[in-house]
Amino acid sequence: MRQHQPVARLRPGTRVLLTEGSSLSARQTLYALSYAGAHVDVCDPAPHSCLARYSRLVGNCYRCPSFTADPLGYLEFLKEHTRAQAYDVLFPVHDQVYLLARCRHLFKGTVGLAVPQFATLERLQSKAQFMRLLAELGLPHPSTVLVRTRPELERVQSFPCYVKLAYSTAGRGVWLVHDRAQRDRIADRLEYDGWLAGDREILVQRPAAGVLRVVQCVFQRGRLVAGHCYQARALGVGGSARARVSVSDPCVMKQMAALGGHLRWHGALTLDYIWDPETGRPAYIDANPRIGETLNATLSGVNLCAALVQVALDAPVAALPPGRQGTRTHSAVMSLLAGAERGASRASLIVELCRSLMHLGFYAGSQDEMTRPRDDPPSLIPALWLAGQVLLDPREASGVIGGAVDNYALSEGAACVIRQFGPAAKTSARGAPIALLSLPAVARMTGTGPAQALTGTGV
Repeated sequence: MRQHQPVARLRPGTRVLLTEGSSLSARQTLYALSYAGAHVDVCDPAPHSCLARYSRLVGNCYRCPSFTADPLGYLEFLKEHTRAQAYDVLFPVHDQVYLLARCRHLFKGTVGLAVPQFATLERLQSKAQFMRLLAELGLPHPSTVLVRTRPELERVQSFPCYVKLAYSTAGRGVWLVHDRAQRDRIADRLEYDGWLAGDREILVQRPAAGVLRVVQCVFQRGRLVAGHCYQARALGVGGSARARVSVSDPCVMKQMAALGGHLRWHGALTLDYIWDPETGRPAYIDANPRIGETLNATLSGVNLCAALVQVALDAPVAALPPGRQGTRTHSAVMSLLAGAERGASRASLIVELCRSLMHLGFYAGSQDEMTRPRDDPPSLIPALWLAGQVLLDPREASGVIGGAVDNYALSEGAACVIRQFGPAAKTSARGAPIALLSLPAVARMTGTGPAQALTGTGV
């Protein structure tokens, strides 16, 4: 095993089920929990091809319904499977936290689950509500306006700016607009898909000056028990980091503690912010009620995933000390995918791959977050397959990315359906909530066709 700082150990035999295995977050959660001594299983709509499948660190990969296309079926699967397999903790890796927070009463007494109250989560999951929360608490953020109609969007005259849907993941539903012509093209698309009918909010946000940083935290009933900050060294797919370095940001940690205390947050919380090196001040741009990609934190000595499991077990959790600064990590495969998505030539992609293998440039002194053959020899399999796909035909990158994101991303349509679940909803004979809206009704509300209403493909 590669050298990394000691991490908190979990109780021997702790059994954890990850809610999906397709994302980079799932892969890195698997590493972190395995280092802490947990037994980890995974459920995923594609159990034989998801990233987590190819690992000696995973126990079993189970097939489950799609979280976005069939949230009710997915929920029933989790309820039955956690009861039958007697897991200690159900670990919401990605946007599944939205569904689990809405229906957490179904898992009480069956499995440990660290998620916040649904009403509280909504204040962060929705980008529009998050901006209101920042303003309410006086936390810094870029200049932002909310629009609901095409005339309101057309009144935007300051460029560049970002146009963002209230619910979007992995860069989907976010556009960087450089001029009026591009604004009008996006307005055409949004109007066609029903987003500018006046019943939903869209953000228009000015870019902030500085570099992208991310703060990842774990809270226990409003108390900050673990936190980590990293700075992006290079950006990849969807604007996320493909290379990182751990940093210390006491101001941000203080603000996060205040935010979590104000919301009485319970579980994981991640915020993206732009850090201005000239002023040393952050500007918060996005929030996610999940743990995110955590290997940089783990290698820095802060095992956020183990802390989240302890919170789910309702165990007393002592606050973890800060991690080591300067820990450098990267994902070579994500560098290839990002390059291919930008239209890079096959030759330049091969050069990038050689740089990563030889640890040159920003790969120097850096550990790979996904492919770790010393720890996990099977991790080479998805890396070789993905690299082969991209090098054979760089145009395949978008399809590879989209196929994975579809397995875990929360669309506006899925969010609309999930909001109808909850303690007051009718239940099936198995005790799972039944949606109060029909699919055609959801389609009308989300401005999509019935087949697109749950998957969000109309956007």
